[in-house]
Amino acid sequence: MKIIVSSSGREMDSPVSPVFGRAEYYILVNTEEDSHEALENPAAGQSSGAGIQAAQFVLKREPEALIASNIGPNAFEVLSAGSVECFAAPEGTVRDAVDAFGRGELKSLGSANARSHSGISDTRGKDPGAAAGEDQLLQLAQRLRELRGQVAEIVQQIDLLTKEQS
Repeated sequence: MKIIVSSSGREMDSPVSPVFGRAEYYILVNTEEDSHEALENPAAGQSSGAGIQAAQFVLKREPEALIASNIGPNAFEVLSAGSVECFAAPEGTVRDAVDAFGRGELKSLGSANARSHSGISDTRGKDPGAAAGEDQLLQLAQRLRELRGQVAEIVQQIDLLTKEQS
């Protein structure tokens, strides 16, 4: 089974990252081969949309499960649309999280467990133009969530039709 864990470092003994979208690394663990690989998160330094970009990056690795401390709604929607089950990470290392997963101790997340844009720093004290830009960003994010829902439905229909043709 392929599992991805958000991590603060490159090793199995690195701490689990407190965030998903801006985690420094993801550790891809193959439990069948007893192997792992550190993947640098290309979205970690993005000014916006890090969760979505990180989720898309993760989906390309085709994991069956993701273990992370905090997953925002945008990232959760992308991961769910890609049929990746998300689990709440325990405190500790990546190795601890993978071991707990193997013992069936981790809680499956039915929805995001972090607020939207929780990885973006506070904007108090910025000029009004920045606040207007934030409002526009929130509106666009809402439209994007709606579109993602539509895309998820299309993906499910394609998967169903593909299975029927096999």
